[in-house]
Amino acid sequence: MAVDSVDGETRSESETLISDANVSNCTYNFEFAFNNPNFSDRLLRILTSEPEPRDPTMECIHISSVILAGASPFFLKLFSNGMLETGEQYETILKIDVSEKDALMELLKFIYGKKLPPEIVASIPSLLGILMVADKYYVPSCVQFCTCLLLELDMNLDTATYCLELSSNVSASQVIKPIAKAAQEFLVARYKDNILKLQEEVDQLPLSSFEVVLCEDELNLTEDDACDIVLKWARARYPIMDDRHKILNSNLARFVRVRYMTHKKLREVLEIEDVDYDTASKLVIDALFFKVENPSLPTRALTLEELTGHPVRVVEFRKPNKKANVYLIVMRSDCQNLSVNGRIMSQAFYVHGQVFQIIAQRCSEEMQSFGLFLKCVHDGTPTIVKVDYEFWVRERSKKTYVSQLKASYDFTYIDRPGRGTLNLCGTSWASFIGNDSLYFINDMLLLKVHISFKLE
Repeated sequence: MAVDSVDGETRSESETLISDANVSNCTYNFEFAFNNPNFSDRLLRILTSEPEPRDPTMECIHISSVILAGASPFFLKLFSNGMLETGEQYETILKIDVSEKDALMELLKFIYGKKLPPEIVASIPSLLGILMVADKYYVPSCVQFCTCLLLELDMNLDTATYCLELSSNVSASQVIKPIAKAAQEFLVARYKDNILKLQEEVDQLPLSSFEVVLCEDELNLTEDDACDIVLKWARARYPIMDDRHKILNSNLARFVRVRYMTHKKLREVLEIEDVDYDTASKLVIDALFFKVENPSLPTRALTLEELTGHPVRVVEFRKPNKKANVYLIVMRSDCQNLSVNGRIMSQAFYVHGQVFQIIAQRCSEEMQSFGLFLKCVHDGTPTIVKVDYEFWVRERSKKTYVSQLKASYDFTYIDRPGRGTLNLCGTSWASFIGNDSLYFINDMLLLKVHISFKLE
């Protein structure tokens, strides 16, 4: 009867072990067996020591070799070799760094119970610590579990910089690539349109985060602005001149497209003490040769309107063919002030030696609409410029630009108007400009024009 009674309690207790949130194919968890001698066949001795050990500490845990080996190839190999028989049990010594101890204990508990404590689930640093240990000891179920939780948590500035610092310093960076990508997207979205307003915050970013921000092609700033931002950041982060020289000499050209800086800013780079003179000279000479091969805009016969319009940011590419992305930001207030057939002109800009201009217009269709046009600015010589062009606009509900028009055209020297569309967004002017418009983000219309020269 006593045996029947014990069996009955066991069956009742086992019914509560079904897990509704595990990440493996197993429908039961084994929390009840963790560190329980009654359900263990091994003794795991975890040896930890400080970087300069005096008296290493050891913690003993009763474990089931079947459960751990089934969850991890590392433990399968560990329990297959080097075990000592002590009394009635086998034991294995696992040497770890003291910094891994807490995360390893949570990993072992996870293997048994397929869950983590709420305080860890809510902490990105804690989850990252367990993720790295799970990757080190080859526990794929825990890696997947932690990755899914991390991607669901709300990213903030501190956690984003922490994730990128970790991804740049650990050898197993592959395992946190999805998390690092989410951190990159957060930082780019935060600074892309207002980096100049958040200069003091940017000055506190570590190198890994700062690099992510400054290497983003869609930042709303000129290369002169980018140079100023880099110099201010370096002065704030590296107060010692020798340290500042090292970081700028190795990273300035990566962060700033020096070739596209103005002559005035190039002269400033030569004169400041923050950049080693030899490095600055090489960058400036390269930029000047580039400008000789691609004459600067003021040497062309351009009108005042073409020189003083809305600023644009140009990102040129040379392979596999000559092309560029041109970014233009138009404020809602500028659009609201447009009369019918009123226009907003961009500055004239260079793309591989040819001058272009973007024209935004309130078109006088029956319904009225927002039009966008690309104009080729000729200097009067009888040339033909053959290009493919594509217009993009960033929608409020999406994180990327959406293509609105793709076309080709051969511009000739007699072309006066631009080429494009009378209704870029396929909607009425009232809908386009209204408060619930899909196309204004913080009262800014973000436009991108892709220009690709046709291969002859």
